[in-house]
Formats: sequence, structure tokens, C-alpha cells
Amino acid sequence: MKNYLFTFLLLLPSFIALGESADSISQSDNVRLYSGFRFGFGGAKQRNTVIDGNDGKFALNPNMGATLWLRFNQHIGLMFEANYSLKGIKFKKEYKDTLSIYQRRLHYIEIPALIHASIGTQKFNEFFEFGIAPSYVSGIYDQTSIFVEKEVVTSSSQQLIYNRPLPLPTSRFDMSILMGAGMSILKGPGLLHIGFRTNVGLLDIYRLNRIGYINQNQRQFTFQIQIAYLWHVKSITKKSSLGL
Repeated sequence: MKNYLFTFLLLLPSFIALGESADSISQSDNVRLYSGFRFGFGGAKQRNTVIDGNDGKFALNPNMGATLWLRFNQHIGLMFEANYSLKGIKFKKEYKDTLSIYQRRLHYIEIPALIHASIGTQKFNEFFEFGIAPSYVSGIYDQTSIFVEKEVVTSSSQQLIYNRPLPLPTSRFDMSILMGAGMSILKGPGLLHIGFRTNVGLLDIYRLNRIGYINQNQRQFTFQIQIAYLWHVKSITKKSSLGL
């Protein structure tokens, strides 16, 4: 984590310097406002989590959300989002012709705030983003399934939505470091973003029903592949910089 932060701090002056150079966007606009949507999928896992010597596998989970982007010039800006994603972990155990699968899903509502920096032209550039993601854990879902010769034998599940005071197994709030990179392409009235993100949880989310190591922090870790389309909503030019 320290290496990522150190690299970002080293590169940030270069991004700012590029943003101050002459280009079509920075010459005509002080700020451009974009809004749009983001969706994708990725793998999620919990750290320090073990069942019967198995530390679990990445569980494939969807994510989606809305984005607001303040682009100060062609190369630097701030991005704010409201996202929904599933996190958790999956365990698989095979014995002869029997396969047991246990999955835990956590419903996350995230509000990331990111520094978005890029290198390239108005039509095509490569970007890097870094920030924090405060989160609300709105529920938990556990499922256990047993297959014999690939046919379902038993399946059970439990759903907990945090809408009333209960002895809930997790905390309601989490905080993550979010890092990403990708490319941006000018398409129609906006920009198409295709990228990769890593979300590293900072807090121990469990109160009860830990999986595996009882006395160690269990934090979320996810990687995500995402596609976003951001429409150009409004520009603030140098001559009319009094407000949106």
C-alpha cells in the first residue's frame, strides 16, 4: 500500500504539469462537468479467512453506480460516485463425487471520492485514479449448496437486511482505499471509460460469526473490471466562471 501511495505522489506533479500545458480543453474551459453511469464485475475476498485449511476463493460479484466528474482540464480532475456492489467470499470443497460450496455475500453502498489524472489527447488517453471509499454495509447473505455428480442435492440460504436492531454479524460501516487505471475514448457527447480497480478494505467488519481466524481482523479485498460512459453536461469558460 505504501508503495502505491509513494508512486502516486511521485507522478502527481507530472500530471499537474501536463494539465497546465496548452491543449484544446484547458485553453477553452476552466472546468468541465460530466455525469454518467458505471457498471462491471469483479472478484471479492476476505482476508484472514479460513475454513478447514482453505483460505477461500474470489467470488464473482457485480457492481454499478452513478458518477459525477469535475474535470479541471484535460489531465486532472475529481470524481465522486455512489455505487452498489456485492462483496464476500466463496469456499469450495470436493470429496469424490460430492462438491460443497459455501458463499457469503455482503451488500455494500459506497461513496468514493477520487483524484482522476490522465495522459493523452482529447480523443484518447490513459488514466489513473486514487481515493477513498466510505461504505455502508446494508445486509449479508449466506448460501450453502451440495452437489453430487453435478446435481443439486441440498441448498440453504439466510438473508439479513439491516433494517432493525439485531445482533448483526458485521459492522455497518467500512472504509477502503481505491486505486484504478484504464483508458478513456471520446464517443459522441461524452467519454467511454474502460478500466480496472482495486478496493482494499481498511477496517475489520465483523462483530460475530467470523469465518476462520477469530482473533484476527477480517477485511474486504476486491478487484473490478468496469465500463463507464460519462456525458459532458456543462463547461465553465474563463469568461463565465461565476458558477454552473
